[in-house]
Amino acid sequence: METTNKEIVYCQKVLHLLEDLQKVQQSIEFFAEHSDKQKIHTHQTLSLILKLAVLLFILGVGIFLKLSLVLLLVISVVYLFIFCLLFRYDSKKFKEKLALEGKSSLKTKSLNADLNKLKEDEEKIQTELNHFRRIPTQFKTIEAVSHMIRYMKRGEAQTVEEALYFWKMDEENRSTGK
Repeated sequence: METTNKEIVYCQKVLHLLEDLQKVQQSIEFFAEHSDKQKIHTHQTLSLILKLAVLLFILGVGIFLKLSLVLLLVISVVYLFIFCLLFRYDSKKFKEKLALEGKSSLKTKSLNADLNKLKEDEEKIQTELNHFRRIPTQFKTIEAVSHMIRYMKRGEAQTVEEALYFWKMDEENRSTGK
């Protein structure tokens, strides 16, 4: 029974590392997605400010040239219509450009530092997982290790190898539909 407990603890350590790895990988994905959204929002804001400045400049020139109010209104409506089209076009182009750049080109140092720390954590966990050699790499998943722990707790398996054998058999049975 004591051997089984050691085996369960061994599997629980692997399971804990796998769960930590999953959390870090999810954080990296969220970070990359959030970073891209932040870049798009900043670009859209700057684009809007620039286009509004151009409108104010056009109106200022019109007032300086003493154009009629109706003509200024027509110019403003035409510009705003064009502005809406340009703003949408500009945003689409920027999103395409951002997608082509990839997620690794972060501009600020703090964002790079955060991403690098997450990647270091991921590598550290992977290195720790590699020390647990009794479970083959293809079976180092949360699902597989959870089932292995369950087999040992129920007394169906006494060792990691036996639990792994039962897991393989269950997977074969599932894949053949038995």
